[in-house]
Amino acid sequence: MRMRSQGEFSRVRKEGKSFAGKYLVLGVLPDPALGDSIRFGVILTKRVGKAHERNLVRRRVKGLLSSYGARIRPGHWLVFVARKASVHCSFSQLRHDWLRLGREAGILINAPTESSSS
Repeated sequence: MRMRSQGEFSRVRKEGKSFAGKYLVLGVLPDPALGDSIRFGVILTKRVGKAHERNLVRRRVKGLLSSYGARIRPGHWLVFVARKASVHCSFSQLRHDWLRLGREAGILINAPTESSSS
């Protein structure tokens, strides 16, 4: 389920842990009250690029969540902050960054290893 209010984003950024990658910064906040679901949000500032570039990155991040959503441990709030470099990377580079961050954060179940994600 998507996060919509600024308060939800702020809570994850303040109370959660951040994991930085080359193309994304992942904010994670465990919340047992969510039960078997996750809440996520994507942040793209104008520094990332023009509207069509930000929309491309947003679609790619949502595509990653669609592909790997079943592997995310339930009961977490996730905030994805796109870096400027994310506009110029390929989908596979973004996926590689996401998988590394997910493993580092400990939120992925049965995460593929480096060799199987290439």
